[in-house]
Amino acid sequence: MSSTAHHPPTGTGGCDPGAIDELACVAAGIQRRAEVTQEHLPQLREFQEKFNSARTQYTTARLAAKTDLDEAAATLGKVREQIRCRVTHEQRHCLQQAVDKVFDDIRRCQGGWGCCVDDCGCEFDDTVGRDDTVATLSARIARYTADTLKAAACFTALDGELTALPERAAKIRTEAAQLLADVCDAVLGKDVVRLYARLLVLLRRITEAWRGFETVSEFVDCLCRALLCVLKGWQAIAVL
Repeated sequence: MSSTAHHPPTGTGGCDPGAIDELACVAAGIQRRAEVTQEHLPQLREFQEKFNSARTQYTTARLAAKTDLDEAAATLGKVREQIRCRVTHEQRHCLQQAVDKVFDDIRRCQGGWGCCVDDCGCEFDDTVGRDDTVATLSARIARYTADTLKAAACFTALDGELTALPERAAKIRTEAAQLLADVCDAVLGKDVVRLYARLLVLLRRITEAWRGFETVSEFVDCLCRALLCVLKGWQAIAVL
């Protein structure tokens, strides 16, 4: 009776041990995606919940703010009538220029009002090309992470406006009432140049109280863009 010799596999005949390494790499990639997703999912859910109620809450905030700002404007109208003729044309012109310059400089330093989402900073490419290396992918992930965090900070700042806006308006109303009281004061009312400067500052603060959002829809649209930017960013980073 003859026996057949058994030989160990030689790697031919369709057996490719290298595929195990490739499979391990794929598994590691899937695990990494899951880790990134789990890390940022709570933030995304929190942002989504806040966005769902943002329109109603911001509408309420704007109505409250408008009431206070209208009252402040009426008070400042009385202030202007009482001191306008006590300040020369040259003084009024000089003070207006000074106030405008200070506010404009501050606005430039802050980056301006309006939507804080940069559309160009929300373009995320999660494809990996033949020429991509660990270095190029790492650089892209770092850039995408920075853009995503910036969008998240934008969303958080916008969400803060729901309470900051009415508080800001109430403070302006209070300061306008105090200015009127100071104008009527026998001692404080003598420093008309300083009083007029305070008047101009408060008028400018009323103008900028809305932070560049003329309507509720503009605010909600910006909030939506920030949320989508955060979502797209973490999705791309998870894939890469």
